[in-house]
Amino acid sequence: MIQTKRIKLIAILVAIISLGACKKDADVEEVSSGSNPGTTLEEPDLTHLPFGGESPNNILIQNEGDPQPDFLSLWLCGLPANGAGNSNAADWTNPDGSWNYDLKPQVEGNMLWPHELEIYLDGNGNRIISGNGLPDHPTGIFPVTPGSAAYQYDGNPNVISPQNVQYVFDAMPVEASQPSCVPFGPSGISLTGCAIYHGSSTLGNDAAAHEMLDRFGGHTDGTERYHYHYPSDDLMDHIQPHNTGHSPLTGYMLDGFGIYGPYGENGELLTSADLDECHGHKHPVMWDGEMVDIYHYHWTYDFPYNIGCFKGNP
Repeated sequence: MIQTKRIKLIAILVAIISLGACKKDADVEEVSSGSNPGTTLEEPDLTHLPFGGESPNNILIQNEGDPQPDFLSLWLCGLPANGAGNSNAADWTNPDGSWNYDLKPQVEGNMLWPHELEIYLDGNGNRIISGNGLPDHPTGIFPVTPGSAAYQYDGNPNVISPQNVQYVFDAMPVEASQPSCVPFGPSGISLTGCAIYHGSSTLGNDAAAHEMLDRFGGHTDGTERYHYHYPSDDLMDHIQPHNTGHSPLTGYMLDGFGIYGPYGENGELLTSADLDECHGHKHPVMWDGEMVDIYHYHWTYDFPYNIGCFKGNP
């Protein structure tokens, strides 16, 4: 019988705080070790990133004639009719057509929230996740502050509100016979308690390259749900500081498979070219306290960032 384990995180504060106040409780972190933990980690070049939606990093849309996923791409089920957001990335686009993360404005501010999250195995083969969808770290100020650098590109008018987070995943998910397309809305749940969204905006462009995000790679939308599009250093370090070897677990996608940070088995920096069409691969990783040979996703610094399609059944 699988022993029940519980993770309970509660932090209550609504205020603007200094950047140094952000620290995650080590009790909720799950570490994954690589085969060569002494490897020095390679730093990513965030000044030259490929735009998603431009070949070979395509945005494929099932209901517009794309019947299957493809390597380096995001396979969407469809696009909403009422898309919104920023479509102008010219000010941080390089002459070679790539984009520069360091030049792109961020949503400023350091708001903390009344965070709740519980994750446990129920002893019957299920992983239970519940919470209020609010992060355990500071966010930018939403709606975006008029006059700020981010506001001139996207005056996102939406607030951040609590959500009813209730998921039941297989504790040991299995790969489906065929991959599934990815809808809009949550694609997964982070260990911070917030939603993980795929790499496209509702306009059908590269969300991380166009939309105004805070320093944790997140923002809110018309559902008032705070969510992530990008694995910023602040987000990855907050979930668990990582210096050597394989990245730790950072959350779960909606098919139950884990999503890990951007470093692979020997501490090598992964790109989308190192992963399959769903943006993952299979090898032994730390899973519920044991090394298990299981499929898993990775965050990467290049599009599609976190998922290309669902490998299991969402």
